[in-house]
Amino acid sequence: MTATVIPSTCKECYIGCGSLIHVDNGKIVRISGNAENPHSKGAFCVKGMNAATTALDHPDRLLYPLKRVGERGEGRFERVTWDEAFAGIAEKLGHVINTYGSKSVAGAVSNQFYDRGVAMALLLRSIGSPNYMINQDLCQGCRSTAATLSGVPGLPGHELKASRCILSVGKSPSDSNIVEWMNIKAAKQAGAKLIVIDPRRSTIAQQADIWLAPKPGTDVALALAMIQVIFEEKLCDDEFVSQWCTGVDELRERAAKFSPAVAQEITGVPSEDIVAAAREFATTRPGSLLMGHGIDAQANGVYTALAFSSLLALTGNIDRPGTNRLPKGVPGFREYQSFIHDPAFRMPVEREADIIGAKTYPFWSGPDSWGRACHNPSVIEAMLTGEPYPVRALYASGVNIVCTYPGMQNTIKALRGLDLFVAASDQMTPTAELADYVLPKTTQLEEEAVFVEGNCLAAIQAATPRRGDVKTDFEIAIGLRDALAKRGLVEFDVLPFNSRRDFIDFQLKDSGISFDQVCEKGFIDIPSVYESYQTTGFKTASGKIELASSKLKNAGYDPLPDFRAPSYANVDPAFDMILVTGIRTMALHHSRFRNHAWSRRVANAPELRIHPQAAEQRGLAAGDWAWIETPQGTARVLLKVRITDEVPPDMVATGMGWWYPELAGPDRGALTFNVEAAIPYGPYWDPISGSSESRNCACRVEKADPADVPAINGEDHSPVAQPAGA
Repeated sequence: MTATVIPSTCKECYIGCGSLIHVDNGKIVRISGNAENPHSKGAFCVKGMNAATTALDHPDRLLYPLKRVGERGEGRFERVTWDEAFAGIAEKLGHVINTYGSKSVAGAVSNQFYDRGVAMALLLRSIGSPNYMINQDLCQGCRSTAATLSGVPGLPGHELKASRCILSVGKSPSDSNIVEWMNIKAAKQAGAKLIVIDPRRSTIAQQADIWLAPKPGTDVALALAMIQVIFEEKLCDDEFVSQWCTGVDELRERAAKFSPAVAQEITGVPSEDIVAAAREFATTRPGSLLMGHGIDAQANGVYTALAFSSLLALTGNIDRPGTNRLPKGVPGFREYQSFIHDPAFRMPVEREADIIGAKTYPFWSGPDSWGRACHNPSVIEAMLTGEPYPVRALYASGVNIVCTYPGMQNTIKALRGLDLFVAASDQMTPTAELADYVLPKTTQLEEEAVFVEGNCLAAIQAATPRRGDVKTDFEIAIGLRDALAKRGLVEFDVLPFNSRRDFIDFQLKDSGISFDQVCEKGFIDIPSVYESYQTTGFKTASGKIELASSKLKNAGYDPLPDFRAPSYANVDPAFDMILVTGIRTMALHHSRFRNHAWSRRVANAPELRIHPQAAEQRGLAAGDWAWIETPQGTARVLLKVRITDEVPPDMVATGMGWWYPELAGPDRGALTFNVEAAIPYGPYWDPISGSSESRNCACRVEKADPADVPAINGEDHSPVAQPAGA
């Protein structure tokens, strides 16, 4: 055999960098970035280099279906065949459906930007359930919901390099998005201005021409003050605004209440800096806007995203070179999200209206919402209390919800009390530990897929034979569908595919492109077309950008962004610090890779980033362990101290998703080391998306006695494959 290179796409996170899989004598020897890929242009991070090969050959990988034979969480499973697993699951689901109805069955999946989200949604719809949970209430959801309400598009993507002014809000691409970070650095080298809004002095903030550090959760007041300056100083793109925007006068009136002086009182940002940032962004064109997960998972996330998106509209920085682009697709190609909204793959609207959360959060969970997904905390509540109706069975695929949902204790209690819990995973996580059946999934190198990524149609190619007896998400969904159909439990014919390749061919069939064609280079370019709104308009009722959302107004909501004080503003003074969560690192993705040696060599403990002054006041030194407690939480957790002046003295910051596979117990240390165990999943929710304010909340920090810290494997400092210059 000879050495070959297989062009593919890395989806170990959402970015989708073009990859080259190097195979020698049938063995994958390394994975590198594809410099020809028009989306990523060779950018590749430590996850891409290490995660896929480690997952494929991990010694603890799940390779065969398992059935629980002990008590939940006892860790006792027996190996079964797929037919036995499908039959056993279908039998128990039949009991649940016949007793409580089909909507008592729910799902949990990461999101709808992967084909597993489509497989999950269509499987549940086929049995008549509208209920599935996604992670986007904690990341991307507020921004995506705002985009559907205003018509303002999302990310600038590859246009960043052509921008003359970049405004970054609540995002640290050096830690989370290697493609954006590469393009930002290129733009800076070409003379672009960089404005960063972030309470932390993050890596991108250190590179900024203007850095604004608002108090966490106050960003909307800052955005409205910038809007006020743009109106007051007549810095709008008048032609674009007059032709393509509605609600201008209403937004002008709202912004007038937020002068830079008022915003300074709310945010702590000097008024003169707010004015300078507004002038810079409005006058240095083309400009682009990056919004990160710092906007999500807070109780005013949608209005915050609406306010910053308005800055794009007022300055005309939309779908022009160097600005935020309208999404471009391939004619005839079916993207994953289209299956969620296509009537051919949906249930009757009266059934969809029963989705948990739809009545309270119609723009998140309703039949016409962005995601048509449940309000996650309400599903957990339904499992525990039976309100608004019982949820007695759950199928979770590719998610570790014990470690990623706030209020971990409630999630564990809810899963333990179910009549049936099925988890599909490639590893035994704290979530899978509680399952009745654990179904082994393929890893990325054993899979194939096609999707739009940035400015190209991208392919994932299977580069190696499968290990063990594992299946893809679609194969699992199809197997469950067939077992349920034998028992007369399939109500709607919305999962018509019989293999994953069937699904891929269906995606492509009206595009005139074959999967083999996409696989030749791993991608097909999507031509750049600018100002497409000139012919299509914007995706709103008016066909224009709605600075005052007609959807919100018609539903009885305030149609304009406004300030809402964060929850930490009114708490017991004993909780004297602000806790910011969700800090990213390239070595991790949510709760993933904690069992990968390469990742643990880069990030071996849940960090607590704390200012030197605050650390000294609490007797903390670098490497100490500290207890973190919040006023609404039911427990405190341990985080390892990292002393840094990137955070102000009244704030601490940490990541999320921690667990230690080597620790005993079904939670694998998550209840001790994962910050989600100290943070509730509400109340104090965003009124539109229902996102809980878990991104920033009050806390107190105390030094831990070393005797209270469980023993963890020692650190390994051997080399890890890294991108050049990392």
